[in-house]
Amino acid sequence: MSRVMSGEAPGKKRTDVHGVAALLRGLLAEGQEEQAIELVVGLLTQLVEKNAELELRLLKAMRQRFGRTSEKLSAEQLSLFLTQLGQQDAGAQQEQAATPGAGDAGVAQGAPPSSEPPNKESRKKERKGHGRRPLPSHLPREQRVHQPPPEALRCEACGRDKTRCGEEKSETLEWVPGHFKVIEEVRPKYACRPCGDGLVVAPPADRVIEGGLPGPGLLAHVLVSKFKDALPLHRLSGIYARHGVELRTSTLSDWVAAGADILKPLAREVGQRALASHVLQSDDTHLKVLDREHPNGLKRGHMWVYLGDTTWAAFVYTPDWKQEGPLSFLDERKGWLLVDGYKGYDKLFTRQGATAVEVGCWSHCRRYFVEALEAGDTRAALPLSLIGRLFEVEREASESRVDDAERLRRRDTLSRPITEQLGRWVANTYNAEPPKSPLAQACRYAINQWKPLSRFLEDARLPLHNNASELRLREIAIGRKNYLFAGSDAGAERAACVYTLVATCVLAGVDPWAYLADVLEKLAQGWPQRRLEELLPPMWKASREAAARAPSASPATT
Repeated sequence: MSRVMSGEAPGKKRTDVHGVAALLRGLLAEGQEEQAIELVVGLLTQLVEKNAELELRLLKAMRQRFGRTSEKLSAEQLSLFLTQLGQQDAGAQQEQAATPGAGDAGVAQGAPPSSEPPNKESRKKERKGHGRRPLPSHLPREQRVHQPPPEALRCEACGRDKTRCGEEKSETLEWVPGHFKVIEEVRPKYACRPCGDGLVVAPPADRVIEGGLPGPGLLAHVLVSKFKDALPLHRLSGIYARHGVELRTSTLSDWVAAGADILKPLAREVGQRALASHVLQSDDTHLKVLDREHPNGLKRGHMWVYLGDTTWAAFVYTPDWKQEGPLSFLDERKGWLLVDGYKGYDKLFTRQGATAVEVGCWSHCRRYFVEALEAGDTRAALPLSLIGRLFEVEREASESRVDDAERLRRRDTLSRPITEQLGRWVANTYNAEPPKSPLAQACRYAINQWKPLSRFLEDARLPLHNNASELRLREIAIGRKNYLFAGSDAGAERAACVYTLVATCVLAGVDPWAYLADVLEKLAQGWPQRRLEELLPPMWKASREAAARAPSASPATT
């Protein structure tokens, strides 16, 4: 029995059915029934755990390939699962399950919740009126008047002409394709004809790319098409060809590189402000990069986003997933840092003299319990219900537009009891659960992250989750499905530069094309480096709005 249950060549031992059968016969022949039963139970336990692990892997793969990405569960689903568990009231069972030793796993202890979070039924939104939204007033309008036929404009009774007594209006939204235009830069020459000397001519106009063809608007369109609309350059080349202008993909690629190099100082400014934010969030996604030295010709690089106060979105590319990547950017970070459970961040929080404070993501925690529930363990409905109540408290506070003091008070009176109740349940379940089960893995993540997960109770400005940074990465995920890979590490770094400014524009409510077209022109004209701050998207927007509000200069009076 010891040979079969030992750790030596476990894969081989599990498949050696004839060896197990022979061993069982030997044990039974020797009258060792208990040892035989113990052997069978041990092997069955291994098979059950392995089968559960493989089912979970298959479920994850099927979901990633074919399933929905949302992890949201309806209240009706959770209620059904809780009913199956015989616990309509999620808090009632927890009162029975709480024991003096429930905190041995290292999670929070505390009294059961004394008050309930707002109910969904109590916060029904007012119904919005039906009908089509009015079209924006700033759109140019072309009026077309449709007159009745001339014979209908004369009264049949008296023969007089009918007079206009009103009108009926309707609107049709039309699209006029964008078009190219050529700007001819004319520089007249002047000279003294009698002397034949003194030739003068104006200096050449500033160009975005020295000696290059594109104007700032066209270069901005190329950058926004690739890094906001995820259009591969060969498709963009085809679109331009349909408008009568042949531009090679290699030419567009050169323009992208030149544009990113021009914008690099602004991207650095965004990164510095993100790093200095009160709350910094971070996440990453992979990006394929061409590499001649790699056996497959492609390597897996990573794009990191650092989101500061949901205002500054700094993207940084690293050629691998090693911890040196985020550590190099976050080395001097002081204050809150909201991340997932990636081990590469750990050194930031555990090294001597650490100044970054880890904040956990409840969406990541919930994800593990969702996987356990989808694997068939209905007990995961209870922690999911409790986590949902935490989100409900935050949603109600946001809809009520409460200030930071009131939000923190609600977290203390409503969210803290829920968090403590969840902590007791996680501790009890983890101590009694087989270590490889999906529910045990979910509990283990919660236990390991419990202190960071509880940090939202300390500061009202800390979000409950890291979804905002994940949302910023979505455009990269869409882009890599279209353009598939970056041409080199340098190309990926330039992409990070443009993603930084485009994403920060989106956060500021700024049209990326209008911003880039204006900024590229200003930089080409020699904008001073000491005033770069004025060109960052939030400041640029404020300046434009202030200029629009300023009264126009009145004509001089005589």
